[in-house]
Amino acid sequence: MSTIRIVLVTMLCTIAGLLVGFGMSITSQRGNSASAAPSGDMELASLGTSADSSSPELGALLPGDHIGPGGSFVTSVYNKVAPAVVHVTNRKVQMSFFGPQEAEATGSGVIVDEKGYILTNFHVVANATELQVVLNDGRQFPASVVGMDSGTDLALLRISADGKLPTAKMGNSSKVTVGEWVVAIGNPRGLDWTVTAGVVSALGRELNSPSGETINGLIQTDAAINPGNSGGPLLNAAGEIIGINEQIASVGGGSEGLGFAIPINTAKDIIGDLIKFGRVQRPWLGIDAGNSVTKRMAQYMKLPTDHGVVVGRVAKSSPAARAGLTGQSRAGTDVITKVNGKDISSSQQLLDIVRNSKPGDSLELEVYRFVGDKYQVLNVAIQLSEVPEQAQMMGII
Repeated sequence: MSTIRIVLVTMLCTIAGLLVGFGMSITSQRGNSASAAPSGDMELASLGTSADSSSPELGALLPGDHIGPGGSFVTSVYNKVAPAVVHVTNRKVQMSFFGPQEAEATGSGVIVDEKGYILTNFHVVANATELQVVLNDGRQFPASVVGMDSGTDLALLRISADGKLPTAKMGNSSKVTVGEWVVAIGNPRGLDWTVTAGVVSALGRELNSPSGETINGLIQTDAAINPGNSGGPLLNAAGEIIGINEQIASVGGGSEGLGFAIPINTAKDIIGDLIKFGRVQRPWLGIDAGNSVTKRMAQYMKLPTDHGVVVGRVAKSSPAARAGLTGQSRAGTDVITKVNGKDISSSQQLLDIVRNSKPGDSLELEVYRFVGDKYQVLNVAIQLSEVPEQAQMMGII
């Protein structure tokens, strides 16, 4: 009997020990769950919404801002920037089947300077006989056009106000990355100060503007943008302007997650010219660039190089014409292979070089001129001049 008792006591002690250990484990887990966020909140904590977060995105996002229950970084950006977003009304006279008629179009804009300067789109204010701007606080002002540029689809307006005007800070669009969060504020379809959010879907997109000109380097976003958003700001998570919303790609005319914005650095590059001259002093060569040279084309033309841009045609009285360049004709065909000693492989590369120059600058071109099956190498110096407006509309470099 004594042996049996010893065995039973041992078994009972073992069971008791297991139960105590299990109870301590439960207590420990409960204690941990009380100090940690529920699974849904843990996601927010990992994004840096807690006060001691080291996340640079939202740490920089909310410097002292108060966000109420249910708020997000979008709330903070909206509260910070919405006062600087304006509703722009363009009243104009346009021709119809019945003759001249008054028309009205609306868009958005954003105040970028306390002096009353407003950035918007060229197509929002084009052909206006009267412009009116309404602020978020209800104040209304007549606006004047400081300058416009159809080549970038940007315009600069100005209003005069007593007292301080709210402004939005211009950021640096060269630091924008695909996948980062963005916020759009504007007046789509007359629904004033609407906010939407999304991400940067792609960079460097190329599209034709509403005026028919090619715009390069656009920011693509899936933040909902609709008619009326044009001219409003695209903002990063810190509430800085990284772009000016320009257009959408849509079959039905509404948002399909394909919105495009002009990089704010493009606007910063031209604001000085718009204030000083009312337009952008943009240089031109005076050529309509044709095909880029490929290896197969080089073999066919017996070209001793596999890069270059074929000169399609040369505009009369242009810098290229004065320098003696020729387009595709009986006189021969010119192929630009280098500019200032740098190989040229595409018309976009050539366009970028010209756009980064100023009227009066000189370019040194290496040109292969073909007559029949023979060619000669020419070194041509061209002094750029200011591009005529009609040449801009024709897409000539």
